[in-house]
Amino acid sequence: MPTVKIYIAGSDHSSGRGVGIYADHLIQSLGKLSDIILTDKDPDIIHYPFFDLFYPTLPLKKEKPTIVTIHDLTPLVMSDRYPKGIRGTINLLRQWYSLRSVSAIITDSESSKRDIEKYFRVSPEKIFVTPLAVDDDYKKLPSASKLADVKAKYHLPDKFVLTLAAGPNPNKNLPSLAEVTDRLGIPLVIVGKGMLKEVVKPVHPELIDLVRLQVYNHVLYPGFVSNEDFSAMFHLTSLYAQPSYYEGFGLPLLEAMTSGCLIASSKTSSLPEIYHDEAITFNPRKLKSMEKAIKKALSLSPSAKAKQISLAKDKAKTFSWSKTAKLTLDIYQKCLASEV
Repeated sequence: MPTVKIYIAGSDHSSGRGVGIYADHLIQSLGKLSDIILTDKDPDIIHYPFFDLFYPTLPLKKEKPTIVTIHDLTPLVMSDRYPKGIRGTINLLRQWYSLRSVSAIITDSESSKRDIEKYFRVSPEKIFVTPLAVDDDYKKLPSASKLADVKAKYHLPDKFVLTLAAGPNPNKNLPSLAEVTDRLGIPLVIVGKGMLKEVVKPVHPELIDLVRLQVYNHVLYPGFVSNEDFSAMFHLTSLYAQPSYYEGFGLPLLEAMTSGCLIASSKTSSLPEIYHDEAITFNPRKLKSMEKAIKKALSLSPSAKAKQISLAKDKAKTFSWSKTAKLTLDIYQKCLASEV
């Protein structure tokens, strides 16, 4: 195959700066492949690594064959909790129209692929799945001193359930997890800068879950946490819980699995594509199901816990950024060969 010249839109290839975790790792991993040149000088293909439903991130006129990555369609799947407004509706229609002229769409999971087919009426032959992977930080075992420092820094209790949310987004289902952990009498730590938002009145529909969380005294909010500190938290927590109604992928769950942390996850959308066949799972819309699963996870014998962790780590090893890059290169080559 001839060398392919690619421009990752929104990136500075000379400095290595990207436009987020996905673009950063994709650029680094693609740069290691011999069949590709990353450049903004007369590229063969332009790749947009981010697609905003309600903002014109994708140009209507395509100067070159164009590929776009759509990570998820949360606001469309849960449209009752994400009001679009007039401007949002107009931009959504514009973005939808612009999608019609792209050469290919990349997404993170088979679940998201089905959503793109459904909501944008795109042929499945035009949509390709390239799963994400995790930073190397999560593959390292933190030292005892690092664990002690993180525990003290964030005032973490001896036992707690951990979860991550960039903000109180409705798809995260945080109030349900808070209620269940309250019933079980175990502290809940919710990592994420967006969880520290101040609630003002009238309450925006997207912040309703944050209001609901404020009634619980057992929930801790450490705010933004670096990858290194978050990795250490996986070794301090009793359990990482992923209670989401919907995810486009579920990267924190994969980070937990890679770190050797016990997990319990909802069995919806993309999440079953990540966890192993024997994982402890629950229906996120049924509190009793969630409570039963989390109670089971917290009550495992040492041998049963070790088995769960081992299975999760083995499954996590099947994901890598090098694999993501190779799949992406294959899509580039197919587009240039007009196979899509």
